Amino acid sequence: MMNSNPLQKRVNIEVSLARPQSSRQSLPRLCVVGVVPYDSPVISELSPGSLIRRSSLNHLEPFVEQVRLTSIAQSNLLPGIDNRYPSRLKDSVTTILEMGCNEVDCILVRVPGVHSWELTHQSVVEMVMGFFNEIPGAMIVFPDAGGPWPRSWSMDLERRVDPRQSQNLVNCIHTYGPVFAENFQLGFMDMVPENPENAHHTLNSVQGHDITLCSWTGDMDGMYKHGWRCSSAFLSGYINKRVDVVTQSLVGHEVKLVGGRKIVANRARLLTSEGRLAAPDVLSDNCAVLSIDRHGRKAQILSEYTLRRPRYEWSIPVMRTVKAIHQSLKQAADMFVFRPVKKVEAVALEKTVEMVLNPFYERGILVGAEGKGRPTVIGEALPSHSQPMLSVNLSAMVRPWCQNISLKVMVRSGEEPVIEKV
Repeated sequence: MMNSNPLQKRVNIEVSLARPQSSRQSLPRLCVVGVVPYDSPVISELSPGSLIRRSSLNHLEPFVEQVRLTSIAQSNLLPGIDNRYPSRLKDSVTTILEMGCNEVDCILVRVPGVHSWELTHQSVVEMVMGFFNEIPGAMIVFPDAGGPWPRSWSMDLERRVDPRQSQNLVNCIHTYGPVFAENFQLGFMDMVPENPENAHHTLNSVQGHDITLCSWTGDMDGMYKHGWRCSSAFLSGYINKRVDVVTQSLVGHEVKLVGGRKIVANRARLLTSEGRLAAPDVLSDNCAVLSIDRHGRKAQILSEYTLRRPRYEWSIPVMRTVKAIHQSLKQAADMFVFRPVKKVEAVALEKTVEMVLNPFYERGILVGAEGKGRPTVIGEALPSHSQPMLSVNLSAMVRPWCQNISLKVMVRSGEEPVIEKV
């Protein structure tokens, strides 16, 4: 008689570890931009599977590569804060991966003699701009904008302030800000350390761009551990991981802090009231501020502003939602660029716009202009000898902010679709 005891059967168990595979053709949700030393490793050659696109590599000439990194081992090839020309690039990419993101795209530029914080160098700008056009809708992080950054954090503001930082940050914002608006992107940079009066002047000079400036505050021990790091990498990494918070406010959310420097806690501060650094109002009212807890294990998001005008009306969730709507409209209109200007095509464009907006309606993000029902979409054909075009008018309300939008999508034969406010 055969033994029917299942415990005596032989069982073979194979265990393996594999990272999720990402399609190289898919658009990135998050992209980190940095300038690396010219003689640093070419990641796309050491890890060919990570290559998205790159320029031709010639000796002593500028070179740029876009790679999609999925492991911390790959990020170790990037320059760190302890290099001759300190960069927060490696720590930022490592942070994003350790937070649980499956991947992160990096646009890495190398120009002979150019340092990590010289992001507005003419050769760097010329090479990077073309890559931005290929990644619409992404969050773009600049860990070294406003550099050079110190290797550690200090309570002494005079020791942390470098006179070059403020001008570097302003130049970087004015250089790249207009591109983000054109490509439905949102930029992330760190606010430089300044006294409140100078910070107020700096922030006033950069208003009007689709960029979030991030800053740390909180417990002193936590600041010693993490205050030198790129807060915008933590915030963008958290947003990238949480695909369910596109419209939800981030204020009050807690971001897990990984890594950082090991410090010896100062017990004397436990007996005084000087253990916590308060964020100046000028930062809380204009930036995204992250407050570090006493143990340096998590940070709470205290504010979520961007630099777009009018001030205080464009938080990160509002910005990302409206950009997603605009990008969907643009993609729908792209399909009609070479269509004839006829009534039947106008009706087809109208139905296509309704279709791409339907997911926003079903999730309660878009409703009619009166706060109920479906958004109003009206298509029409405008024949003309000089400029014939297809047109769609959209009237809706964006929730939960009850913000009314009236847009006109214009498609002219052979030209890029144009979206204008009505």
